[in-house]
Amino acid sequence: MANSGPLGGTPYFFSARRPFREERLLSYIRREHRRGRHLGEILDDPYVRRCGSREFVWATLRDTSLIELLEADVREAFERATDALSNQP
Repeated sequence: MANSGPLGGTPYFFSARRPFREERLLSYIRREHRRGRHLGEILDDPYVRRCGSREFVWATLRDTSLIELLEADVREAFERATDALSNQP
């Protein structure tokens, strides 16, 4: 395998993506959403803008199951709220 430059030998160079950046971005979005913030508000954060271009952010969101995780978080929040309301005197 020919080594083309100083980064040619890295395993992720060929795809021009950084999986660790994607994982950090996704964990940040999920953490902030669990704190009660709306997705649109989170995507406007300076941290998210520093993670990469808007295209990178949307590609990261599109290539993952983050939406399903956010839906599960919303479902859990509804269940907790329902339980809290039903336990009130």
